[in-house]
Amino acid sequence: MTTRQTATPVPASESAPPAKAGRTIFPPWTLVAGLLLVTTVTHGIISAGLPALDSAILGDLDISRGTLKLRETIFLISSGVSGLLIGFLTITVRPSRIVQAGLVLLALTLWAYAETTTIAQIYFLYILLGLSFASAHVVVIVLMIRERFTLRRTLAISVALSGTSIGAAIFPNLTVYALDFMAWRDVVRTAAIFPLAILPVALLLVTGDRRKSAEELQAEPVTAACTPRTKPKLALPLLMIATFGTFFASTAFLLNLFLYLQDIGMSAQSAAFGMSIVFMTGLFAKVLVGMAAEHWGTNLVWNWQQLILLLGALSLASGAPALAYAGLVLLGAGWAGCYVLTQVVISNHFAGPRLGQLTGAFIVFEAISSGTGVWAAGATFDLLGSYRPGFYICAVFIAVAAVAGFAFRRMTDAANKEDVR
Repeated sequence: MTTRQTATPVPASESAPPAKAGRTIFPPWTLVAGLLLVTTVTHGIISAGLPALDSAILGDLDISRGTLKLRETIFLISSGVSGLLIGFLTITVRPSRIVQAGLVLLALTLWAYAETTTIAQIYFLYILLGLSFASAHVVVIVLMIRERFTLRRTLAISVALSGTSIGAAIFPNLTVYALDFMAWRDVVRTAAIFPLAILPVALLLVTGDRRKSAEELQAEPVTAACTPRTKPKLALPLLMIATFGTFFASTAFLLNLFLYLQDIGMSAQSAAFGMSIVFMTGLFAKVLVGMAAEHWGTNLVWNWQQLILLLGALSLASGAPALAYAGLVLLGAGWAGCYVLTQVVISNHFAGPRLGQLTGAFIVFEAISSGTGVWAAGATFDLLGSYRPGFYICAVFIAVAAVAGFAFRRMTDAANKEDVR
């Protein structure tokens, strides 16, 4: 009979004690605030600000959509591989230093982006943007929050990753507005100022972390949110299927959404507003699903978010203007919840001394899934002249992911009960 270890009560600060005596460390939620600001700028510019320039770049370079969207595929693979490398780098380098270096790299890369004249140059710079993105992505955020928080980790991760939604709601509108007054290259040069502007704040707040030894991580208490110590054999394949379908389809929608909304009759300003709806909905959804997961369990809420994402995908794929705004809200809410909770499910499943490396490996898999989806949607448009067939295929992928996610929850719940006996 196996006795399941339970969490030990912790002080109200919910943080682990600092490693170095005499060093000032802010309360743990200030770390979350710093990470929130960094992800807002980094993820917002890369994932939403730059795609809002697509129409201008297509006209300037005279290239097809599929050729341009290969840029995102390169970026996503680069960010995934970078996430894996960062997972190993955190063994010797503090995550906070990685975040700060990523901001400097982002500013330099954006400045170089404004000088590009060929699509090959853009492809190369998107490799560097992938590294910048990964420097403030899941691997670093999960490690820093697991270090500083003992309770409410899911909520803290959700709030920190909400910066993706905040940035994606802000930067498309800023980009479209700026295009009325300056060329797209000047817009990119202006965007390069933002990472440097927040660097002092990052130096102040995104710090105070320490690296735990393998023994410390192994000794961490196991809570009810974690998957069982003896993992079912099919749990990993089901988790991979659920992750692939979710990231393939969601990223295909999100990184082609600005152009698709214009194809169904929206102006550039309305399309930017539509993207803001998606990501503002996602902002609130990330916080709410974090709270819901603390109450009802991560895996159950994850399943519900997959169903919401499916409804949003079907609504948008229909191409009906009457369903467009409802689809945007559902897509934003569903993707935000799936994005955050997939990371939490993965971190729970692989909790232990090799968390950084294993999470990094899964980030590579997510990147391959996302990159394939973005390229497939753009290539489908070039082939058929419409995004709709590709988007319906994406809806099928989400449905398969939802079935796999449900099976994963049932299997791990059953294994949890066996561990308690």
